[in-house]
Amino acid sequence: MFDDSSDSLKQFRFDIVDGRVVAFFEIENGIVEQESIESQDSFVIDGNQITHTKVKSNGVETTLFIDEDNDGFYTVLSESSTDDSGDSGGSSSDDGQTSNSGGRKAFEFDIVNGEVVSVFEVKDGQLRLDRIESNETYTVDGNDVIRTEIEAFGTEIHRFSDPDGDGQYQRVSEQWIPSSNSANSSTREIVQTLSFVSTDDDDLIAVRGDDSVKGGLGSDSFVFRIELSELNHWHIEDFHSSEGDRLVFDTGLGLKSKEHLASFITEAFFDGQSLFVGFTPEISITLVGVSPELLSWDHVDVLS
Repeated sequence: MFDDSSDSLKQFRFDIVDGRVVAFFEIENGIVEQESIESQDSFVIDGNQITHTKVKSNGVETTLFIDEDNDGFYTVLSESSTDDSGDSGGSSSDDGQTSNSGGRKAFEFDIVNGEVVSVFEVKDGQLRLDRIESNETYTVDGNDVIRTEIEAFGTEIHRFSDPDGDGQYQRVSEQWIPSSNSANSSTREIVQTLSFVSTDDDDLIAVRGDDSVKGGLGSDSFVFRIELSELNHWHIEDFHSSEGDRLVFDTGLGLKSKEHLASFITEAFFDGQSLFVGFTPEISITLVGVSPELLSWDHVDVLS
């Protein structure tokens, strides 16, 4: 969308209504041009910064804008991209430096006297503080860190591991444990552990919007769960219906059936490489290498 050679000379303006970007404009040499916002575009507002994420058939492009003097005009602070091979196009910032960490999200923990005191997300060479919420606790277990998050109708447990001891942890697994008062609520159904690491067996794969996922050689179930207040642009690189792979919607949002899920689809198309299904500007699925004739509702399960 942007010309890298002249981004530093451009300004951008965003129309924000009820905390959401509803329109944005590029300003160059006094000329104002409105940019289109499509279902593949999403925005996150964080103080004087706005992150624009665009999901494409061959990866995800992320642009970070900043309004340093709070005059309503933004400039590009950094840009990054990931591709289907799992490699990253790197991230560039306004100091001219470029970094590349493989495009996969990692985590760093400040551990003092055996306790986690701060958490950082690392992706595309960028380090971002992840605030520890009041309903979260962290436990150090050898080379692993376990996060326990208490929610309204249950507990979610995430395990992070640093097997090589380099200080960067990868997500290994997550598990949902419903509470006793969740029987009559819209909650997640799968209580088995979901894995972020595939094997050659039949796996339950956790799908997150901030990382592409791959299955293994078995019949894998890719499990979608909504992360509230986050972008849920799910990207699966090797879905194979011929191997028995399945798309499992265990969102916790109260979905009742395949027909119920289908009613929320706003856009679906095949671009010659990938199948894209859009629900909202914040929620979409990209299936790399999947053409429409290779996928049907027979490969879909709706649980919640």
